Amino acid sequence: MKKIVFLLFSTLILSCSSDENSGNSNQNGFTFNGTFYEVKTVFIIDENTADNNPSDISFSLVNKTVSEISSENDLSNIASLYFDFNAVNVEETTYTNILDYNATINANRINGNIDGGIEILSDNNIELQATNINITINSITTTTVNFSFSFTKTNGQTISGQYNGSYLTL
Repeated sequence: MKKIVFLLFSTLILSCSSDENSGNSNQNGFTFNGTFYEVKTVFIIDENTADNNPSDISFSLVNKTVSEISSENDLSNIASLYFDFNAVNVEETTYTNILDYNATINANRINGNIDGGIEILSDNNIELQATNINITINSITTTTVNFSFSFTKTNGQTISGQYNGSYLTL
């Protein structure tokens, strides 16, 4: 079910429109196998803002600008990373109990659909699962977030990075 939500959310992300992200692009991104993938846009979605019951709060990172995402144009070399955790609010702390996550590199958007790419991290694939996860929220306001993250896979490979800049909500 989470995979379906992720796929639907990815489609929504790639079809929404909003202002450009103004984060510091020189440091924002993640590294996998020695390659750095810049992150230009971050979405933070809280599935329950109606009350104080915990819900999934997701972070979606993508290497395309909002203008690129909201355009009708085909896109190539899409890199994205997604994770969520259960909480009432995003707090300045370290989260380690991350059960839902996924990362893909070198994907394409053709005629509005995400196609291809290489899945490098997935909670649904034993070979791509992480044995150690750390998401540290250093600060968050109503418009900006500063966080770092690290996913160590069962084979010892690490996907790690940071983001410091504005974020969007849906």
